Amino acid sequence: MTEDRMRSKGYMTFLIIFMGLIALLDNYLSLIETDAIPYILVEFGITLPKFLLWQGLFGIVAFFVFILSWFADIWGRKIGILILILVMSVSALLVGLIGDTYIWVFFIFYAILTLGTNVNLWTIPISEESPAKNRAINGSVAFLIGLVPLYAVIGIPIAKAFGWTWMYGLFGIFGLAILVFWFFMKETKRWETHKGEYKISIGKYKESLKLIEKKDWMFIIISGAIYICWNTSFKMLTSTVATYYQEVIGISGDTWTSFYTFAGLSTIIGALTIGIIMEKLGRIFALIYCSIGAAISVIGIAFLATVTPIFLILAYFFMASFLGFLLVYITEMFDTKIRATALGLALTLSRVGYVVGPLLGFAILPDSPINALGTYQMYYVLAAVIILLPLFSLIWNKYETKSKTLEAIQDETK
Repeated sequence: MTEDRMRSKGYMTFLIIFMGLIALLDNYLSLIETDAIPYILVEFGITLPKFLLWQGLFGIVAFFVFILSWFADIWGRKIGILILILVMSVSALLVGLIGDTYIWVFFIFYAILTLGTNVNLWTIPISEESPAKNRAINGSVAFLIGLVPLYAVIGIPIAKAFGWTWMYGLFGIFGLAILVFWFFMKETKRWETHKGEYKISIGKYKESLKLIEKKDWMFIIISGAIYICWNTSFKMLTSTVATYYQEVIGISGDTWTSFYTFAGLSTIIGALTIGIIMEKLGRIFALIYCSIGAAISVIGIAFLATVTPIFLILAYFFMASFLGFLLVYITEMFDTKIRATALGLALTLSRVGYVVGPLLGFAILPDSPINALGTYQMYYVLAAVIILLPLFSLIWNKYETKSKTLEAIQDETK
């Protein structure tokens, strides 16, 4: 497809805003758990390690993420987006309505919600509809909208006013509300061009897999491994950092809220800067920059949290930058006819982090945070080491996609 067949500027603005709102729903539901976990521990009378154990076990459900992505290849990007929104929104609303009934009820809906978060299907319409010169910046703008830190600003006030379950439930309502935009979304032109190739594989996932070539499988493994490291390290951070700062370090709840809000705001700056870095310096440089920056920041949390909150802020800055890199680079590397399916497979691998991250917390952290500083420091050092591991992927892949059309990328990587 030639670049002159892309959508109008007005439609692209609409698409970026709509995909950004989906990203906001995703990001909120992913990160609200940081402030929700202390309430959940009190509600069900369990320790943080026990919560992390069940979080890891129920995280196995997230491995079925490939199904959502496959739907987007078979039935189109528009239907895939609809299913994604419903999975996140309905499960979040049910947490709001009955999530405090039994711990098993909460974790069932939490697991379904997790299935929908970080699927990042919203990146595909932007990637497929954007001209090459604007692809990274368009994706970064939508990502930026998604990073507005509402979870840090409104989470605790919602819990105090309506109960902790509505920290999830109200955003379930938000997700259902943005379905209004869905009716005005168009199917991507690139998917329409290739949809004939999908008809033979409706209901036959194996047929879709046959379209994936050897080079694609290689990149699925590489990108999946990078995603595992990001998911594991970030999950280790988000599941424990509220307890660490308030109960181990000993700061007040109000001070923590202030720190967390600034950390959330830093993710927006991270999204802005990573788009510029990818366009100006390239995707490979961005990987190195994010990995090293995130590792240094997490180590700073381990050893300098009592001195300054800057490393908490930087950790969220670099983790958001890292995700911004992943969202752009992975979608660029796959052909249109297998883009969502291949992305789904990479994300399926990434779900290892949803299990391993919490289980590492269960194995390492003590039941009581009293006199546990040294243990938490060791835990965060491990998280820093894990986020450095993606640098080894450069041994097998150094392909640069900066300023290239999706078609050119496919031709050059054959």
